[in-house]
Amino acid sequence: MLNVLKRITSAGIALLITVSALCAFTRLNEHKVNADTTNQVSLTLAGTARMQTYGNKKGSFSDGVLTLGKKGKKRIEAVTLSFKNTTGYEGSLRYMVYVQKKGWTSWTESGKRAGTVGKGLRVEAVRIELTGELAKHYSVIYSTYMQTYKAKQGWVNDGAVAGSPGDGKRVQEIQIKIVPRDSLGETPTIAYRMYRDHYKWSSSWYRNGAVSGVTSGSYQKHEGLMMTVTNTKYTGNVEYRARGDGYSWSAWCKNNSPVGKFKKKNGKRMEEVQVRLTGELAEHFDVYYRTCAREKGWLGWAKNGESSGTEKYGYYIMAFQCVLVPKGSSAPGDLNGIKSKYTSTYLVNGNPVLKFADFKADYKKSNTMLGMDVSKYQGNIDFKKAKAAGVEFVILRCYVRNNYYDKTKKKYVWCNAPDTKFEQYYKDAKAAGLKIGVYFFTCDYTEENMRKYTKDMINKCLKGKKIDFPIAFDWENFDYYKRAHKSKGWSTSTMNKHIDDDLNKMVAIFAEEVESAGYTASIYGSKSRLEGTWSPSIKAMNQGKNNLSIWMAHWVSKSSYKGSYYMWQVNSHGRVPGISGDVDLDIAYIDRLPPATTPVKPDEPDKPEDPKDPESDTGATDNSKPADNSQTPSGDEGKTEGEAPAADEGKVPSEEGTEPDEDSTATAGGSRSASEEPEDKAGNDASEGEDKSETPAKEDVKSSEQAKATAPDVKPAEPEKEEEPPKDAVPVRQQEPKQQPEEVTTEEPK
Repeated sequence: MLNVLKRITSAGIALLITVSALCAFTRLNEHKVNADTTNQVSLTLAGTARMQTYGNKKGSFSDGVLTLGKKGKKRIEAVTLSFKNTTGYEGSLRYMVYVQKKGWTSWTESGKRAGTVGKGLRVEAVRIELTGELAKHYSVIYSTYMQTYKAKQGWVNDGAVAGSPGDGKRVQEIQIKIVPRDSLGETPTIAYRMYRDHYKWSSSWYRNGAVSGVTSGSYQKHEGLMMTVTNTKYTGNVEYRARGDGYSWSAWCKNNSPVGKFKKKNGKRMEEVQVRLTGELAEHFDVYYRTCAREKGWLGWAKNGESSGTEKYGYYIMAFQCVLVPKGSSAPGDLNGIKSKYTSTYLVNGNPVLKFADFKADYKKSNTMLGMDVSKYQGNIDFKKAKAAGVEFVILRCYVRNNYYDKTKKKYVWCNAPDTKFEQYYKDAKAAGLKIGVYFFTCDYTEENMRKYTKDMINKCLKGKKIDFPIAFDWENFDYYKRAHKSKGWSTSTMNKHIDDDLNKMVAIFAEEVESAGYTASIYGSKSRLEGTWSPSIKAMNQGKNNLSIWMAHWVSKSSYKGSYYMWQVNSHGRVPGISGDVDLDIAYIDRLPPATTPVKPDEPDKPEDPKDPESDTGATDNSKPADNSQTPSGDEGKTEGEAPAADEGKVPSEEGTEPDEDSTATAGGSRSASEEPEDKAGNDASEGEDKSETPAKEDVKSSEQAKATAPDVKPAEPEKEEEPPKDAVPVRQQEPKQQPEEVTTEEPK
């Protein structure tokens, strides 16, 4: 009997030990999160990994973390997760894995396998997320241990990619935990890495402002980007996209999904990125980021979806920084020892908006002075503020000789008078300590008028003033010339020859009058015009026949113009402290500047104007009206299309509302008017036979003031490109205005 009792007791003890062991084993492979034993509220998680050699291997728990697989040389080939939700919140858990050669599986529900069996294919990445209302209250956090990379990626959460898909690195271990969102911190962590040519994805992930990429050495191009946000109680995400060499903007990506055009061979470098936040993250934080561009250096901080990088330079992104700050906080400034060279977040080669600080960063050298050119369209200017920002000189429009359509009179009239802001600008710029130059805007093409109004400009504007630069000749109204001669039916080549011949004569007359007054003459022109229309004058200059100097306009970062020039107009959309709106930015080369001028006593001033005669030429230097344009030629009122104007000023540009000619250009001074179109814009000047292979999409030239004067309150449609007409083709005739131009206006309309 005693033996029987002993046997029963031993069996009971063995059974108890077995039950205890089974319970312990179960607890090792199943974990309850936020368990409420009273109400049986919990989340239960368990899992199995299919391992190389080992087969199915159940996961184990330690400190609330489920571990699947094992660090070492064996790969995970499939994953199965089991999940129970008794919290009362609607939702579940789902997951997917990235399989070698096959890519991502579809989303897999609790209890089902994601991956392959018996095919020897490795898992390279995993994504896990909670769904429904449950995801608002809990967060699933996980990490991978990978071949080569080991655990450098760290923890990710809520659907982000853990691992390195497509990178050929096997996942050996996965760790998972589920935590209440309220237990997470206020400040999130933002992590990122870049794909570097020849080196594939960076083996490290960078966080919270650390530099990803290289800024020295061999300068490998970067072709891809991954980003994610972790460790935050807020829902939402970071989204990002890229644009690069040979491709437009990618779709927005998130959760460590790779973006870019990266391949083992022939990858496409990234040149520009944008980053933004979504959901609750966007309500509580701003994302700041900046890029280091090849040959440019670090740009300014971009924010919340702004562009960072360059366009049309061919300068790829070398390095990247990103940081989150509380909503409304200022930009980070210097970070990790790095200071941005530029204030702009984004640089465009061509004619972009260019802050003066960035202009200064690129072009201020020991042999350069930086400045601007202005006209009345810049309005009130605080030259002292401009000077404090680094502006060293200003080129003022001193005189205007132009033809425009007067809406009140419903006819074309002439403006021949000083710029209404010239005297004030001169006084204020002088007081601010700036060096000063001037330019004369004209559209005359007859010797008599060119000489007459050049003298008028000298007497009314210069009059012994100290001018530090040559007096610039600015002739841009090519559309006016063509329309004035259209009745002659010239072919394109003939028209171009007459333009070149007549306008170079005007340059010579201008130079003769200016230099006889003791000043140095110069010519303003776009790269294409300097290489075309103005080349005879330049050739004469180089042969010593006159002293013309060149002020070149070319709105690019690096000009391909091969001639010599003392000043370069780089941009027409500059932003300078003290000026509201756009302004032209210029570089003067100290070692190329012409010698100082010695003005002589001006001619006798003009006689007083006769206010009783509204039709008089009040801009003339004597009481007589110009022989060829002082009045409407007799009989021209009823001129029919095709008849030639009786006199020079009877030849007019197109009527208001018609398309400006392909060579219509603009006045220096930055503010553009109704018919403004850059003279060297790609597609223009086709009839000139110009080689556009060196001309970027947006080249330099000043804007026409004519249209701004005629329709300041209405922004017209952009001029359409005109295709180059066949050789010897007759230009299309335009409808003539009902009245001919009259010299009744002495200044431009406001």
